[in-house]
Amino acid sequence: MLKEPMEAFEQMLQKKSDRLITDVHIPKEGTYRIIEMSDSEWKVRTTVDISFDKKTGQIVGQNCSDYQLIQELDYLSKLLEMNKPIDPKKVIHSNNYLSLAVKKESIISGKLSEEVLKGYYKILREPLSKYEKKIRAKQLYEKVEERLGKPDIEVLSQIETYALNHDLWEGMDLGKKNYAKVFFVFSDIQKTREYYAGENERYLIPNIYNNNIYNVESQNEILGLPNNNMGMNSKKPFLENKSRKVKVPYLLNQSEVILQTKLFDYLMGKVSQKKYHIYVDNYDKEEMEIRAYTNREVPEDVESGYYLYCQMGKNGIIIHRADVITAYTTHLDTPFYLKNYIQIPEDMAEKSKLQYNKAIENLWEIKSLLDGVFFEGKLSSNFNTEPSDLKIYNGVLKQCILGNRDTLTAWFWRGEVFRVKETIDKFSLALIRQSILEGEIWRAMRQFNLRWSLLEYLDKEWRFGKDMSKIREQLKTHINAKTYEGGEFTSDDEYSYAVGQAVSYLLYQSKSNNKKESYVNPFLNTKNPELIRRKILELYKKYNYQISHVNGGRATQLFTQIMEYPVKKINPEWIMAGFVSISLIFEKNEAEEDK
Repeated sequence: MLKEPMEAFEQMLQKKSDRLITDVHIPKEGTYRIIEMSDSEWKVRTTVDISFDKKTGQIVGQNCSDYQLIQELDYLSKLLEMNKPIDPKKVIHSNNYLSLAVKKESIISGKLSEEVLKGYYKILREPLSKYEKKIRAKQLYEKVEERLGKPDIEVLSQIETYALNHDLWEGMDLGKKNYAKVFFVFSDIQKTREYYAGENERYLIPNIYNNNIYNVESQNEILGLPNNNMGMNSKKPFLENKSRKVKVPYLLNQSEVILQTKLFDYLMGKVSQKKYHIYVDNYDKEEMEIRAYTNREVPEDVESGYYLYCQMGKNGIIIHRADVITAYTTHLDTPFYLKNYIQIPEDMAEKSKLQYNKAIENLWEIKSLLDGVFFEGKLSSNFNTEPSDLKIYNGVLKQCILGNRDTLTAWFWRGEVFRVKETIDKFSLALIRQSILEGEIWRAMRQFNLRWSLLEYLDKEWRFGKDMSKIREQLKTHINAKTYEGGEFTSDDEYSYAVGQAVSYLLYQSKSNNKKESYVNPFLNTKNPELIRRKILELYKKYNYQISHVNGGRATQLFTQIMEYPVKKINPEWIMAGFVSISLIFEKNEAEEDK
């Protein structure tokens, strides 16, 4: 699966060079200083604090004139991982003599001692000494040194002398728990880039593979197991393929492993910007492209290619999912219409931000509706949040996000509709019920409209929304009947809707300021008609003194039928719909409207 993304990335790299990677590289939070060789002495050129604002997605410090240079030098100086340091004490986190990267607390605590600094530069004077006991790593380093030559000892000595005799951190706020980094540069920036690139390669090649014990030599080149998205080590023997001569998943030569490492560095830059959704568009083999998006950004169409879902791991990004996609688009072939099935009065509907009966032709508008109406705007920011980090204190809402976000992710970012209907059916009803129990009737009404509209859109045979008007009109006719015979219910669904209307009406009679919506809970937890009748009778006896004479006829018809109708099957959804709908008992009839 990585072969195709690597091909696309290689094309992009040929056009834009390594700036493709460094332009998306986000330096870790900290204070960055550039010290330049000027007139045969080192002078501070730039000092800037850099951080990533997670709320705005902006990089604080990027307006510095040297920010792009810092991006480049920081990228070329980083360690592959903390288990592959130059400094054996792991105090210094850079990979070459031109840079120093340390945590500020190491400066304050004294961990960054003169001994540590001297040890660091000693290793960088003779890098081969670091690999003397590691035969395979030594072989890799010797090939690098044949090509690059030995380190520039004169420049290294100048930097070491300066570092040991000057306060590199002067003026920095060392109280913050982040990094302090210093980069030594020449006045000739091109020379600087060449030095940093060479020293980065000197570190990279012997350390780039997962573990050099897996290296093999074939046709005069070394092949090894890449370190990206791979966790093989002696503690995980179960990851080995015991039935093969070569037990590791796959091997790459140096050029391939460098390309893959750069690809993962590029993806890390995107993920650092919260762009977790990666598309590899390979429809045009001459113009292949990789595009990345946040949870809120609308992806471009992909005729054919791959979708990668990436997250940040301990030692870099992890590809959690990879899928082939074809004809992916957010455009809806059939427009979606949000319909006012629950019959919210026009004056109330007009005050809402929701637009009814308007053609929606983009999947992302449905995503926005789902997030706002059902998930209180908390879905888009939590598609990939770890459950332990999810700061949602409503248990039902939290469970609905965690239990359904994978299916919704597949729908929105891969165009897969499998199980979408079943998923929406399940979580929307749970959230409507929760809204009712919280007394959020207005929210529940909007949720019903979106639920029924979506389910009808996904399944043309879905009847609830279409049946709503008929059932409401039937109930209206029955409770306005002058005789018992004229008021008889015609279906179990009408009966269930009537129960919701009755409970809502009875709770309205309460003079208490306390919310009484929780009284509806027993009606949603049982399908026993006798229990429902008994609960209604209890409420009726409690509040019947409040039932007005004007509306008493409708109420009497409603309660009489509920007590007498031989219901066979209770439908909780219709009970909830009746509960949140405008009360028919209070509705003016035509004669009253004419007065």
